[in-house]
Formats: sequence, C-alpha cells, structure tokens
Amino acid sequence: MLVPGYNLKWSKRHTVVALALGASASAAYTAYRLYRYHGYFSRAGIRPVSNGDAEFEVKRAVDEYLQFHYSTQQEVLPYRHAPKEALQFIDQLVLLCERNCLALQDFTGEQGQVTALDLGCAVGGSSFALARAFQSVVGVDSSAHFIKAAQVLQREGVLAFTTIEEGDITATRLAQLPDDVDVDRVRFLQADLCRLPKNLVQFDAVLAANVLERLPDPANFLDQLSTLVKANGIAILASAFSWSEKCTAKDSWLGGFYKKANEPVRSLDGMKQHMEPHFDLIEQEDIPYLIRQHARKYEWGVSCCTVWRRRRDKA
Repeated sequence: MLVPGYNLKWSKRHTVVALALGASASAAYTAYRLYRYHGYFSRAGIRPVSNGDAEFEVKRAVDEYLQFHYSTQQEVLPYRHAPKEALQFIDQLVLLCERNCLALQDFTGEQGQVTALDLGCAVGGSSFALARAFQSVVGVDSSAHFIKAAQVLQREGVLAFTTIEEGDITATRLAQLPDDVDVDRVRFLQADLCRLPKNLVQFDAVLAANVLERLPDPANFLDQLSTLVKANGIAILASAFSWSEKCTAKDSWLGGFYKKANEPVRSLDGMKQHMEPHFDLIEQEDIPYLIRQHARKYEWGVSCCTVWRRRRDKA
C-alpha cells in the first residue's frame, strides 16, 4: 500500500541507523506469513519458538508488510499496465474515516481530542496516516514483531527491509515516515484482538482492516466494538472474507458456508447480525489492495469496506 508522502529525505546517520535497526527488525521478519497462513499471532499474540525457520518467517513477514505500507509506487508496481489504484488501500480507508467521523467536523474543540483506534495495525502505516487528522491514535496488533517495527519507525523515522526481486535475488529498501506526521500522536500496543484490554477508552473512530478472517473468534471481536466506539462514532471494517480453517474454525466463520443445501450464508450478513444491535450501516465500498510477492508476482484482492455509526444507548 502506498501512503502519500512516504518519501522522507534521509541522511547518512539515518541510513546507518536504518541498517543497524534492520538487523534488529530481522527478529521481526514474518508475523504476516504466520499471521496470515497459520493464524498463530492472531490467536494469542505469542512469540513463536525461536529457531532458524521461525526467525526467517518472522523477518519475511515484517519485511513484506513494511513494503506493503511504505514502499513507493515505483518500487512496488513500475509497470505501465497495472492496477495502480490498488496501491491506495490505506489512503482510501483513512479517507472513509475522515469523511464519516463527525468529531472531525467539530471545529469548536469542545469535545476535546479526536481519537482513533487502529486494530490489526501491523507495522503502523495506517496508524501514522490516521494521525494526520486524528489528534490521538492507538495502534494495536497481536504480533510483538509488528509492534516493534512500528515503534522503531516512530522513534527513528526510517527502517531498512528486504524485498524479493527474483528467486534468491533480493534488494534492501527503506521504509520512511513523512515529515507531516506528528509521531507523538500515535501509541502502539500489543494485545489479543479478541480480548482487548479493559482499560481502553472509547474512540471517535475504530478501524479494522483485513483482520476479521485471521481471528479465531471474529464474532467476539465484533461484539466488543460497541464498548470501544463513542456514541455517534464510527467503526470501519474492511475484509476480503478469505476464511481459512488455519486461522478460524469453520463453525466460527461469519459466512462463506452453506447453512442448508442451496442456502449460502454470506459473511456480510453474518457481520450485520453482530453490528446491527448497536450500529447503523452508513456506507459500503469495495476497495482493492495489492501485495507484492516478487518483482513479477502479486496478490490482488478486493476488500468489502463498511462504515458503521454507533447509536446512542437508550436511556
């Protein structure tokens, strides 16, 4: 994903720091693959056993997400005939947040800070993008490796990562934060997304991008949103509904199965069952995303993005 402005000028000092921290972030290389293919981190946020294969997978996953969140269009997709609109995934989600968050339209300041919660923030690209408009942002992920990479970027502004070009051929690139992001507005937290800390306050906007299908209990995740979103606040949910029993037992899927013969249950309908008791669906949009696997192979998908406004509790 391309976040506009992620082309920071960097000095020799930044380069040295980035390369040094790139080594420490190698311990971070693959939360995404384990998170995505095995559902490990999404289940409990526990670190894997430290061995060669696990370390390699961890590094590869973190690198893949750093590329996903921070690479430029030229780095990710330099071809003339290509789905470049899919590189704007984070931007489109953040625009949905900004357009629908009523608290951002209050210019009196009487409501205090406008706040956002980014659930499944990975390496922080969406959290930093939200911080342009929201005065306080909390990014939460179940992977300690993702959170560590996000915190390094927050502290140093730059972090080296490795990208696959072809076969064993790789290249080193830099994830960079833009000058116009106030990193002091962002705080990162590692936590189980299905059992979030009780001390989290309510937020004006909650974003959960492509995490539902990676959770062991997506229904419980949705049910807790009403306690996290302020009255008249919004929850934005994005999902491609790519269910897999590696991450979620089939009896916990929101949809994607047959209840009876010729009676399919769709994931959006399952989502509505858990959201409608407290929220109104106010907008729905299909937004594409693109993940680069190597120089000539990509994963292209389309997330169903829904915007929900929380109703006031009845007296």
